[in-house]
Amino acid sequence: MIFTRKKLNKFKIQINGFSLVELIVAVGMISTLSGLILPSFLNWVRAEKVNAYTRELREFFRVVRLDSRRWSSSCLINLVPITHRAVPKDRNYYGYSVNCDNDSPTINSLAPAINNSIFQVSNKNFLVTPNGRISSDQPIVVVIGSQYYNSGSKTLNCLIIQAPTGHIIKGKFYATEWITNEMAVSKIDQDNIINPESCLPS
Repeated sequence: MIFTRKKLNKFKIQINGFSLVELIVAVGMISTLSGLILPSFLNWVRAEKVNAYTRELREFFRVVRLDSRRWSSSCLINLVPITHRAVPKDRNYYGYSVNCDNDSPTINSLAPAINNSIFQVSNKNFLVTPNGRISSDQPIVVVIGSQYYNSGSKTLNCLIIQAPTGHIIKGKFYATEWITNEMAVSKIDQDNIINPESCLPS
């Protein structure tokens, strides 16, 4: 059987690829989308870290009060001062310590671990009495935020612990002029900036 050139051409397999221009356009589109999506994703992750720590800290304070009532002991809750980016790469590093009359060996291990991506500032340390009440002349306020607050992650949570009832209110802190790019991870407010009036319940 003799095949002519026209007949042979019918049996040729056509293999089409992408041209250089098409590849450049595709890469450009992917780069543009990544540039738009990545910052939003990072801010979402940072905000979730702040929200998760806030929830854990609120539960921790509740557990300390319950433990005080259970064992009829007084517990002093102290904020642990930590300078900017001073947390080692260890999840078992806490921003709060608790000293109770009954020397409970487990209560401190329940404190939420803190890391370098967030910061917390409180107006004072406080004492929980044996009946679970707060011994303080004013509400205790804890502000929790992201170290990247000024660059996009605008989550700034606050907890108000009412004295003497111990009722905990979660809210948003609206005074932000004191936030810098190198916030201490954990510290007591020495400038009377942290006050319950700036924490609005959410």
